[in-house]
Amino acid sequence: MKRFLFSVVAFLMFFSNETAAAEVVSLDRYIGMVKNQNYALQSAIRSVEAAYYEVLASVAYQRPSLAGGASGSYLTGSASAQSGIREKDITAYNTTLGLTHRIDVAGTYTLDERQRILYYESRRANFDEDVNSLVSTAEENYWSAALARENIALQKDVLRQRIENNRVIEEKYKQQIVPRLDLIRSEAQVVEAESLVTNAEAQYRNLLATLATLAGGTEVVPIEEPLLLPEFNVTTSLEKTLLLRPAIRAARLELDRSRVVKKLREKGLSPTLTAGISWVPLSDPWNSGSVQKGEMTASLSLNIPIADGNETKYNILNADRLIQAAEAGLRSVEIFGARDLSIARNNWDRAAALEKDKKRQVERSDEELRITELMYNEGMGAQIDLINAQTENQRVRTDYLSAVRDMYVARVSLRAVAGDYAPDEDGNWKEAVVRYEKGTSILNEMKEKELREQQNKSASLDKSVQKNKSVQK
Repeated sequence: MKRFLFSVVAFLMFFSNETAAAEVVSLDRYIGMVKNQNYALQSAIRSVEAAYYEVLASVAYQRPSLAGGASGSYLTGSASAQSGIREKDITAYNTTLGLTHRIDVAGTYTLDERQRILYYESRRANFDEDVNSLVSTAEENYWSAALARENIALQKDVLRQRIENNRVIEEKYKQQIVPRLDLIRSEAQVVEAESLVTNAEAQYRNLLATLATLAGGTEVVPIEEPLLLPEFNVTTSLEKTLLLRPAIRAARLELDRSRVVKKLREKGLSPTLTAGISWVPLSDPWNSGSVQKGEMTASLSLNIPIADGNETKYNILNADRLIQAAEAGLRSVEIFGARDLSIARNNWDRAAALEKDKKRQVERSDEELRITELMYNEGMGAQIDLINAQTENQRVRTDYLSAVRDMYVARVSLRAVAGDYAPDEDGNWKEAVVRYEKGTSILNEMKEKELREQQNKSASLDKSVQKNKSVQK
């Protein structure tokens, strides 16, 4: 009894210290902390922003450029050979202001701009996938921590029961009603229950450490509230997964970009036209052979490449192989997406079925333990039967908590597969299109093409999943 009281006091001290140091948070509050305070996520956000500004800087060559220049010279006069008189020193200077622009006569500007925008969009889609993975992991750990705390309470209750049973057996042993073997077995049961409590507390502390890491180092504790069974309130379908999951969207954007890059590579020997205007605001002397003060020059230069050492040829072959790689990569992530969706559904069905089975087992085990304890206390049952009933009751109650946890985890997995934790993105060009005001003419064409491809792939994947299910049956 003293040992039980000591363990209870230690348990209360542990949680009082923990609560004082940590912030008690709800799930929504914790997810908000992860989104705002996770340093890995903040680093990824800055990387995406850097990629956006990289796109803006990389197309600067398409715009006119303005440059100013100045030059000066000084020439000392030399002595004449005939008269010996030193000539006057000569100084000269001029300033220029030039405007140049490379005119796109082959249509490479639009292609280059499109592939750079698609690269940025694929980076953002990969970022969305990272957010989806991080937030789903955070919610999974939150529910795991909440149920780990429930497991501590369960193991504490088991310990209390076994300490009480040990007290009764000690009294019976003092009265020489039971043999010493019963007392030894009872004490062993108490020691086992204490180790289970210690293990449960260690698991809970580990989960709290994980929660703090995901929240940027802030110590948190899940709020204590009744844990209800999770409901299947997630809308999942293969079509939605293929359309909205960020990883699949990133692979689709990479395929689109590789096709645009090939078209750009095919224009490697295209002619270039450069126009320039130069104005001289100041110059001296006026009678020099260069452009005079206030004069302006204009130039137009056409360059027609004839041979580039097969650079364009091999660039096209390189782009073609990249297209094939992107097609295979897209197909791969789509198949894995279908697999993940199937596994998540199966895990939910299994967890829901196990919860019902374990609940019935707990009810029967509680009744069996009650009857076994009554028979043993009345002297009509063996102690080994009581120990077996206690062990089985502890096991099924622990298994029931695990089944409930599996339901929460399965629901999180379903939402993660569908991309529900990712930012609200539909994969279209948004801010980049507004900034550039180009590419919108091809946007509808791309969307219609992607939609047709997704419908065809979704139909084929549904057939393959149904075929696999029929084979398994």
